[in-house]
Amino acid sequence: MRALRWAWLMLATGICMMSVHRAGLILNIIQSEHYDLIDAVFSLPIAACLLLGVLGLNKLLLVLENEQLLIETLAQFDPLTNSYSRSQILYRISEEIQRCTRSQRSFSLLEVDIDHFKRVNDKFGHPVGDEILIGLVRHLKEVLRSGDSLGRIGGEEFLILLPETDSQGAAQLAERLRAHIESTVNQTAASGPIKITISIGIATFETKNSLNTPRGIILNEIVGKADIAMYEAKNQGRNRIAIYKDSQNRASSS
Repeated sequence: MRALRWAWLMLATGICMMSVHRAGLILNIIQSEHYDLIDAVFSLPIAACLLLGVLGLNKLLLVLENEQLLIETLAQFDPLTNSYSRSQILYRISEEIQRCTRSQRSFSLLEVDIDHFKRVNDKFGHPVGDEILIGLVRHLKEVLRSGDSLGRIGGEEFLILLPETDSQGAAQLAERLRAHIESTVNQTAASGPIKITISIGIATFETKNSLNTPRGIILNEIVGKADIAMYEAKNQGRNRIAIYKDSQNRASSS
């Protein structure tokens, strides 16, 4: 893309320089009344071709920019739910790890999973299941704060990044999310309304426990802890939240 921009710039500069030169020649012809017939005949077609080349190259650049924007958008967002993609949410978590390491602050991570989602797909079909996923993201965003990030990591599983949030604050927000989804009625293509519940695992990043640890390792650890806590919530009966406890190397549910 940068090479094309340079090519366009050089071509446009060349046309400007040639136009100035041609203007000088025309002025000289007028003053001397001597001219080269061949040069006069080919000057305009050459200038026209170069001008069309510049316009065509500019149009190509616009098309490529639009395609690049589309590719970047598809890479950042999950095409079904319009939440962040797996790679984008993990990138944001990684960036938050770096930021919190510098500022000596903490953040929390939630892993959200729809309870018995396979039953929804089996009973109503995958198109209705897709509607449920779309609705879930919409309803979660109704509770989340503007600075929180929500991303789909696969199937019916989502990660939610909560900046500047300790374990207690994360538990309070997770409980609000759980209660909101439990009370929400989903209108889909199915003959009747559908209600779902979610299980949520909570893990909190503490700078003091991560000194001199590579960012990639920290990322894998905190995602793994949120995953362990989420499965603990499942094992305790679903439709609940669970907090990963480092000291106990396990999750506690509520």
